Amino acid sequence: MRTLKITYRRRRGIFWNAFRSRPEEHPIDVDDIMATVRATLDRLPLAATVDDLLLQLRGHIQLLLPKIEAKDWARHGQDDQIHLVTGFVRDRLSGEPMSGPAIVRCVYAQELAFICRDLVAVALAGPGAEAPLAVITSNHFCRS
Repeated sequence: MRTLKITYRRRRGIFWNAFRSRPEEHPIDVDDIMATVRATLDRLPLAATVDDLLLQLRGHIQLLLPKIEAKDWARHGQDDQIHLVTGFVRDRLSGEPMSGPAIVRCVYAQELAFICRDLVAVALAGPGAEAPLAVITSNHFCRS
């Protein structure tokens, strides 16, 4: 199982010193994410399962975004690109179709799967890698 680790600091309870904190790590299961992506992209999702797929994809994306944003992109001059990408992804997450035919939600699930796949590539590559950023911008900004 390949995992990414998210580290952030959490404040301790009132009985602990409020200024002290300890890092907590939450692994991201890349294999699980990619299994969800493959299940969504192999064929158009069924209307009966699309809500579950959307829930999983949104959850994966919401785990990946802070992991990507926490990296030092400015050191490599990529901070503007990352802000554009994360802003685009957040806009797509907030633009989920809530009504209409089921096919619209199925196509939206596939779009989120593409986004999720690209975010995994960026999270694994990290700052300084140019190829994953090119994948995201060419795949998604052209469609919006």
